Amino acid sequence: MTAPTRADELRAGNATLTVTVGETPLLRFNPQAGLPAECPLPGPLLLTVLSTTGSTHELSGTYDSVESDNAGLQCQGQLTTPAGSVFLFNDRYTATDEAIELERRVAVESVAAIDEGFVSSFKLGLPGDRSLSERELFIPGICYRKNAHVPAHALAADLSEESIVVREDRMPLPLVMTRDPGSGFTAALIHLAPDGSTSMADAKPERLVDARLQFASLGIAGQAQPALTIKYPGIEGQRTYLKPRGQRRDTHGWSERFHPVRKDIDHAYKLRIELAGHAGFPAALRSVWRSAFERIHPAPTRADIAGSYDAGMKLVAAWAGPHDGHYGLPFRLKLPEGRLEGKEHLNFQMGFVGQQLPLAYHLIRRGIETQDAAMTRQGEAMVDFWAKESRTPAGLPRTWFDTFPKPHWRDYNTFLRVASDGMTGALRAWDIMAWNDHKKPEWLRFCRGFGDWLVKQQNPDGSWFREFRQDGTPVDRGKQNTSHPIPFLLGLAIATGDGKYRAAALRAGDFCWRDVHEAFAYVGGTADNPNVIDKEAGFLALDAFLALHDATGDARWLEAASRAADFTETWAYCWNVPMPEDDPAVVFPKGAATTGFSVIATGHSGADLFLAGAPFLYYRLYLKTGDRHYAEFARQLLHDTRQSVDIDGSLGYGHTGLCTEAVSLASPRGRGVNTWLPWLTYSMVDPVANLQDAFRMTDMPVVEGERLEELRARDRSFGRVRGLRSAIAK
Repeated sequence: MTAPTRADELRAGNATLTVTVGETPLLRFNPQAGLPAECPLPGPLLLTVLSTTGSTHELSGTYDSVESDNAGLQCQGQLTTPAGSVFLFNDRYTATDEAIELERRVAVESVAAIDEGFVSSFKLGLPGDRSLSERELFIPGICYRKNAHVPAHALAADLSEESIVVREDRMPLPLVMTRDPGSGFTAALIHLAPDGSTSMADAKPERLVDARLQFASLGIAGQAQPALTIKYPGIEGQRTYLKPRGQRRDTHGWSERFHPVRKDIDHAYKLRIELAGHAGFPAALRSVWRSAFERIHPAPTRADIAGSYDAGMKLVAAWAGPHDGHYGLPFRLKLPEGRLEGKEHLNFQMGFVGQQLPLAYHLIRRGIETQDAAMTRQGEAMVDFWAKESRTPAGLPRTWFDTFPKPHWRDYNTFLRVASDGMTGALRAWDIMAWNDHKKPEWLRFCRGFGDWLVKQQNPDGSWFREFRQDGTPVDRGKQNTSHPIPFLLGLAIATGDGKYRAAALRAGDFCWRDVHEAFAYVGGTADNPNVIDKEAGFLALDAFLALHDATGDARWLEAASRAADFTETWAYCWNVPMPEDDPAVVFPKGAATTGFSVIATGHSGADLFLAGAPFLYYRLYLKTGDRHYAEFARQLLHDTRQSVDIDGSLGYGHTGLCTEAVSLASPRGRGVNTWLPWLTYSMVDPVANLQDAFRMTDMPVVEGERLEELRARDRSFGRVRGLRSAIAK
């Protein structure tokens, strides 16, 4: 046994870990430039023990022995409960890639009958006198910097609370990071090699003792003297979404999870501790996220990309109508049968979840490509309807039409997001018809009408409001959606040659540079999650900033696109979360990967396949920046999201091309709405069609040399006309 006075050290880059028997270990950070920092490892042996009486008590202790070798430090210690249960901690610290990694195993050496369950913890204390609420915090899909734009009930909505500890199955990657905004000092914990296993009993909020729970929770605890922490298994608080039905918005409280106090229990986990200095929060987020991604994400499971596209287009053609004389896609189909639950679901939304006009474009494109006149007519009929019927006297379009019980326009306000999606589809439909010598001037007039309305409605600061009544009166004056019409306006400028649309887009870009990019505020991307942090806001900002770079060549837009991309990818699950095998309510497609599903928005843990539509944008960003990570992430999304599409009937849905709309990968894990909405198929087919049109391929390899230059030239050609083929000859 090492003498109590002896200190053992482990160096990793600018960090030095000092462990002394009987004392609190200390992790020092000594960069060549910047402020040094000292991070204690409180305990470092920490247990919460549950008694059969229902009470819990905390135990802590230091190491009894430390042994140093060429590879690291081997540390041991034990904790004994008042009743006599003995827990042996075996901790192995190693230095790797400028970071410290810890492999911990806790064994139960003896059992007292009154001790029922236990949780072990590890903490990394933070230097300085800043409280938790004064620091910047990153938990993927949960918390971004100060979390200013989240629902009041959300996890991490209040950074003045004493503890923010979150189950890792709510996280796209299991990590927590904090940054001192004064010094730039950044500390992170990453849970390496997460298992994630659970059971059906975990779907309930009540206290649970279960050996099958093999997931952790991560977060930060202690308002005055905060410490990053991991708890195993994943106890959650002081807020949790695991609440009895009917109390979903009352999130205050703890969800307690324990392993049984048994000698045969498997209780082990591996951590990575990263310390660094970063000039800004976005750089810190990017660094820590990528570090976790490189070490955790599995290789993509190769999908039949062409097959998924064909299946999707056949599904759209099968359901596009006519329905009692109206062409359009039902708002939803019930899975697994893929059936219409009732005529009340024969309603059409222009964009967003309905995606009527964008899918009409794809019907026309596919119909022309395959010489399928019936498919082309379906798409034409859909665009004809919207072009003739949806425009209001104010100039903006109506966006939701019901065919039942009698045809009528729904009394539904026009959201900038919904209209921008739809009108972009209308412009692309006009373009492909013009490219094939089918003139549709009324479609272009329809597009110009919305463009003119946008120019007229633009605020002096370059922004637009989020939501309008059909008479053009603003309802929601939030400006966070200003990025949404930018790609449409730039495309309309190319199609018409009218510079006012380009000028409006550039003014909107300047607003987004200040209020989205510089503020790191990606808010309100969805019409049904009012002005909260969400991934779709990041996706739409990425699309807008790439369009601005196409239009101007200005490098600042590439910088903004990269930051938006970095934010957006932190919502995508990049580890496989196992489904409970004993829960008959699971609707998650059997055998599919959870990688590619992404958290929808702050305030809940629902996940969907929206980022199936993102690979083309990420691949373009790779070609523009040379950053291989964007190509790797794009390929992950392209292939893994399509594992959940019934390409060949093997998933048992009622029609090929179907996939599920939303599920939870956190408990109750694998349950969901079990329906299909049109946006799903749009997200699956759109990037594939764009890859074919821009690059003549359906995959996205990392390339070098002449092939890279060839693809970059193709990307520039695509960008000059924003993919509008009719503009090529101008």
